[in-house]
Amino acid sequence: MEMYHWAERHDGLLTVAVLRSAGWTDAAIDYHRSTGGLRPIRRGVVAINGTPPTWRQAVRAVLLGAGVEAALSHETAVRVLLGWIGERDQIHVLVAMGHQVVLDGVRCHRSGLIEPGDIVRRGELVCTSPVRTVIDLSGHWSVKRLGELVDEFMRRRLLDLSELHRRVEGLRPAPGRSVATLRKVLSRRPANYDPGESPLEARIAQVVIAERLPPPVQQLPWTVDGHHYRFDFAWPEARVYLEGLGFGFHSMASDLEDDARRQNDLVADGWRPIEITWGMSDREIGRSIRRLLT
Repeated sequence: MEMYHWAERHDGLLTVAVLRSAGWTDAAIDYHRSTGGLRPIRRGVVAINGTPPTWRQAVRAVLLGAGVEAALSHETAVRVLLGWIGERDQIHVLVAMGHQVVLDGVRCHRSGLIEPGDIVRRGELVCTSPVRTVIDLSGHWSVKRLGELVDEFMRRRLLDLSELHRRVEGLRPAPGRSVATLRKVLSRRPANYDPGESPLEARIAQVVIAERLPPPVQQLPWTVDGHHYRFDFAWPEARVYLEGLGFGFHSMASDLEDDARRQNDLVADGWRPIEITWGMSDREIGRSIRRLLT
């Protein structure tokens, strides 16, 4: 039946409206609920028996049972946008001012201003956009944590930093929102900011900005004797390059050999290396860079 195809696209869920459109009477719906053929999930939402409960099913049921147009928001939106596996904890939704969603385990946030583009669709789930999600979390998350989220959105090409700058410029304080936190996050991320490919690269980029060091070229390709390399950060005029060494980076003997050959080639070509690890302090990172650049 068509309703089963509908359920396949909605994590095994059906609404009472879909059942009725398929010709089911209220008595038939009640009978299948009582005999276990249909499992009640939310108001007006049931799951087909045998469908395993999942986090996606739980959040989808909230959207189906909200009764008004709602979008997954805040931490729930982060999990949808980044594909993180969520636990069955509180679910956040955003609705327009004047509406309300009252469901167990759901926190409803009402907004008087939802701009075009603030709501996006990921598969069959509706959630707030990356920019709107960052704005909504600014009143609850620290500058560091919110900045890390911005970096991750940028790495996945989900967030345009210039758009976030534009939104924050015209933003006013509101309950659950901190313009001051957003401005601090952006003060460390100017228009040409690149978070790199890892949290360590993002941290190094921010140290360069905070220490007012000469801006590097990030992800610069370089060829030596037919061998192709790429620098995390490079100052070509000073012939200095920097590599961020993450945890477990040198886990195999072959990794160490490749790194040694790479560094030998680059040093022979006139480059001076700086190696940075996560355990170094920001001050030490800044001092190491400045020492080789001056």
